[in-house]
Amino acid sequence: MKKLYPIIKALFFFTVFLLPLEAEKTQPIVINLITTNDLHGVIYEQEATFMNPAYPPTILGGAALYKYVTDLRDRNRSTAEGLLLLDGGNFFQGTPMGMTDGGATIINWMNQLGYDALTPGYYDFILGAAQLNQLAQQAAFPFLTGNLDCEQCELTDEGFLPYIIKEINGVKIGIIGIVDSDLTQKTLYRNILGISTLSEARALRKLVPEVRNKGAEVIIVLTSSGVPWDREQVYQDFLDSLQTGWDAEESPLNAMEMGYYAQGVDIIVAGGNSKGYNKPWYDPRSHTFVFQNYGNGTEFGHVKLLIDRASHDFIGYETVVDGRVSQTMLSDDFTPDNQMLDWIRLKNAQALSAQYTAPNPPILEKKPTLCDVPQIPIGRDDWKIPKIDRRDQFEIVTWNCENFPKNNEETVKALSEAIHDLNADMYALQEIRYAGWFSALMAELPQYDFIISKNSSYMDLAILYKKDMFQLVRQVELFPENDYNFAGRPPLQGDFLYICNGDTTEFSVIDLHMKCCDSGLSRRQKAAVMLHDKLAEDIAGGRENFIVLGDWNDDLKDADNAHCFQPFFDDQRFFFPTMDITYDIAQASYPKEPYVSFLDHILVTRAFVSPGAKYRVQTLPMNIYFGTYEIYEEYISDHRPVMFGFSLQKH
Repeated sequence: MKKLYPIIKALFFFTVFLLPLEAEKTQPIVINLITTNDLHGVIYEQEATFMNPAYPPTILGGAALYKYVTDLRDRNRSTAEGLLLLDGGNFFQGTPMGMTDGGATIINWMNQLGYDALTPGYYDFILGAAQLNQLAQQAAFPFLTGNLDCEQCELTDEGFLPYIIKEINGVKIGIIGIVDSDLTQKTLYRNILGISTLSEARALRKLVPEVRNKGAEVIIVLTSSGVPWDREQVYQDFLDSLQTGWDAEESPLNAMEMGYYAQGVDIIVAGGNSKGYNKPWYDPRSHTFVFQNYGNGTEFGHVKLLIDRASHDFIGYETVVDGRVSQTMLSDDFTPDNQMLDWIRLKNAQALSAQYTAPNPPILEKKPTLCDVPQIPIGRDDWKIPKIDRRDQFEIVTWNCENFPKNNEETVKALSEAIHDLNADMYALQEIRYAGWFSALMAELPQYDFIISKNSSYMDLAILYKKDMFQLVRQVELFPENDYNFAGRPPLQGDFLYICNGDTTEFSVIDLHMKCCDSGLSRRQKAAVMLHDKLAEDIAGGRENFIVLGDWNDDLKDADNAHCFQPFFDDQRFFFPTMDITYDIAQASYPKEPYVSFLDHILVTRAFVSPGAKYRVQTLPMNIYFGTYEIYEEYISDHRPVMFGFSLQKH
């Protein structure tokens, strides 16, 4: 027995001490990757009507994520796991809480969570580069913009960096920021003056070797280029395009297409599209994983990155919950940090109060008191489009511009000529897809100024007005904090002064685009109730001159309970001038078979325009002006514009 004792002792020492040490050496280093994207200023609690309109569950938002991250950091102290917290952009635009103070509240919240980096999305330029620069100054973390070139632009803060290399648990992680290179198409020109972008493919080829040469062992690309809907089909279309000679090196790429060119990149964390996926996209060419969560404050991503302890190579990831790479912050599954919850509720209440506080009486600026202004030629006459303006009337036109610009430069040319030649005093446009192209349109129309959506999440609204006839008092968007029933397109309201012969008229124009299709009717009906109640409140407060116009996606002659107009039918303070022509099939605003219908309507208050007053209402026959409906549809839209003209002068 004595002879065996040294052997037993050695085995005991090997089993108790050496085996765990050897096992620990072979266990991977674990880094918890937490990701958010497309917050759009939504960190407050919300009812998830998109999940169940009748009985929406509660999503807890920023207070729950704060507690989750805080608890994870506490656990990591005992588990020796690392933590990396990243955001893929579009972080503040879209709600009063995000927009009222220009994003400052959201950055404050992100600072408290301890974010490591953010890459701006194109919506983050909504208030201009100077405002984004101010947010970078406030942030306790860098804004990564590796493919932006700033030629005397306003992004001057030292917090704008192309990449960072961050050491976590001994592993050097390079994080490269790539902004959506389609920035110039998606953003108003005035908001990105002096800024240009390098394509995603070129940025990867330039920055990945540079970061690797500086010692990065794991490389993450943080991008706002977005993973699209129907990613399998989009990827196949991308591969097919490569076979035709399409030059991806010079073209904007979504985050999934970036993965094709991401050799040397381990992970792409994406924002730029609120669509999320339970499993990442894996590119078989580059072996890169591409992650993106659902946006609007509903989800966050959490995976455990596994790093080889010896080589520090990325060897894979583990999910935290049921094979999903993201989690929805439902109240059944999460608890909020109460102190953070109180802070968020207070900030949200303050933002909503500022959003809906009645404006002060407008201050009249010194400007010509013109009842009408002469037309300035634009040097182009490709189409024979007659004027509709009269010197004794104010003309306003509603126009769904179907996915503007559906034919790019040709659409800009055709639409600008039509707007100029018709010479209406105001236009309410819907379906502005790309704000950059809208800037190109407005550059062709020097007589007009404009306001455009700042809170819309899909297809902007815009109001154009002759700048020498009207003074803009205020732009406001209605219900951006609760825009589900408006399909993510809060109605755009412009408050104006019209000055003529010493008389001043104050009025408001509300441009809207109601939900189409699917669950559309129910949501349109709820939206109409919301809008009616808001206008009734304004009228009770002394503001009673309103024009509400746009694509209502219902026909005034639809059967009862099959349209959204009832709240206004039941209120004698309102009437629809378009009712006069809605039964004339020749004036259908949507003349396309087999769904010929009148969808684009104009509503006014009787206090502003009496039904007995002299006015004109007409669907404009653009099919005749362009030769055929097919030509008009190819260049501009499948909807025809509707005009309303009446006298604004006092007698």
